[in-house]
Amino acid sequence: MIRRKNKLEMPELNTTSTADISFMLLIFFLVVSSMDIDKGLTRQLPPMEKEHVMEETLISKDKLLRLEITENNLLLVDGQEMSVRQLRNHASRFIMKVGNEHLISIDAHPSSSYDTYFQVQNELVKAYKEARNAIANKHYGSSFESLTTQQKIMIRDMIPQHIAETYHSTNTKGGKE
Repeated sequence: MIRRKNKLEMPELNTTSTADISFMLLIFFLVVSSMDIDKGLTRQLPPMEKEHVMEETLISKDKLLRLEITENNLLLVDGQEMSVRQLRNHASRFIMKVGNEHLISIDAHPSSSYDTYFQVQNELVKAYKEARNAIANKHYGSSFESLTTQQKIMIRDMIPQHIAETYHSTNTKGGKE
C-alpha cells in the first residue's frame, strides 16, 4: 500500500473586503465625530505701513466710551458695572450722539475669559449695525443692507468703527476658555 503524505496547508484569511471595511469605518467616524469650531472675530486690519508712525490723538471725555473687562469677567462701562446685554443699546446711543468723532476703548484684563471678550466685541458690532441702520433709515428710508455701495460708503463715513484696545505686556499667558 502506498501511503500518501498529506500536505498540511495553512488556512488563508480572506482579506479582500478589509480595505472596504476600513474605508467605511473611516467615513463613519468622520460623520459621527464633532469638529471644534474656532472662534474668531471678523476684522479688517489697516494696511501695513512702511514707516511705523505713532500719532498721539487727544480725545475729550465726552467722545470716549471706556469699556473694561475685569479679572472676574465684569464689564465696566465708564467705571460703572453693566451687563453685556445692555452694552449694545448703550453703545448704539453713544455712537449716534457723538457721530464720527467717537472712540470706544476696550481694556481687557489678561486673566479675563475669551468668552466675555467675544461677547463684548459681538455687542459692539451689533451696536454699529444698529446705529448705521438708524442713519440709513433717516437719510434713505431703508436699512443699511439694502443700500447701494456708494450709499453704504457714505454711511460708514458718517459712522466709522473706532475701537481702540489696550494690550497688557505681561509674560503670563492670559485668557480663560
